[in-house]
Amino acid sequence: MLNLFVRKLVQGMLMLLVVSAITFALLSTAGGDALSTLADNPQISEKTIDDLRKVYGLDRPMIERYGSWLAGAATGDLGESLAFRISVTRLVGARFLNTLLMGTLAFAIAVGVSLLLAILAIMRDSRTLDAVIDVTIFLTASTPRMVLALIALALSLSILSRGSVDATQWFQLIAGAIVLAVPLISIFLAQLVHGLKDVMAEDFIRLARAKGLSEWQVVSRHALRVALNPFLTVSGLSLGGLLGGSVIVETVLGWHGIGALMVTAVRGRDVPLVMGVVLVASAAVWFGNTLAEFIQAMNDKRIRDGI
Repeated sequence: MLNLFVRKLVQGMLMLLVVSAITFALLSTAGGDALSTLADNPQISEKTIDDLRKVYGLDRPMIERYGSWLAGAATGDLGESLAFRISVTRLVGARFLNTLLMGTLAFAIAVGVSLLLAILAIMRDSRTLDAVIDVTIFLTASTPRMVLALIALALSLSILSRGSVDATQWFQLIAGAIVLAVPLISIFLAQLVHGLKDVMAEDFIRLARAKGLSEWQVVSRHALRVALNPFLTVSGLSLGGLLGGSVIVETVLGWHGIGALMVTAVRGRDVPLVMGVVLVASAAVWFGNTLAEFIQAMNDKRIRDGI
């Protein structure tokens, strides 16, 4: 397990380095910066704008600016947001907690619904239930997040007109989590149902039944544990999509998370803030994938032996 941790740590550091370098290069070559919009103000002279660029170091070469940012990031200092005028670390950290709260709730909803329907499908062996699951997978996979987010927005506005701001915020959290969970349900449910059906045809399942175990014991103790590894792989890979979906959901619902912050940062060409969001989001995806691999190794001795 220690070898796995060291390997994943090195991979994570290299990934963050590559992602940050590519992002910084793209932002630098896109043209303009956070001070470019000041040129439209007739009361601000070009000299003032040039002086401000020198103050913020925007006049230096790209390599030099990236080196300064990287040195600060290594010590936990991501600079100062040019738009919000506060520490990027502090701002991104607070917004990331909001996204983490909504994402965790969405993940729990998706896993709970998928596990429940998959286990019922295996234990009941009902054609009607199989049809319901197929329709559920189809609808959750084909319904755009944007449509669901707009429906949630309309409902939240209705609640705001009748209730308090606190009630609206709670509704936004729950509704946003459901919207984020919908695409995950299609992925998780399809994986669990097909995985469990394949496992239930194995010889060790027939042996467990021959020992007199109940169907629940067969599914929960034997089949589910084997089907869990592919599910963990899929769930780890889905974290990137979860963060990507949060951009749409948070922007539409007005939830103050890291996705909505990214949109604001890009629009304002706030390079330190964009870099901070990209770094934290990339680290979160790496951590999720690493955690999934550790759980897989703990669940399957063959994986531990192969590390």
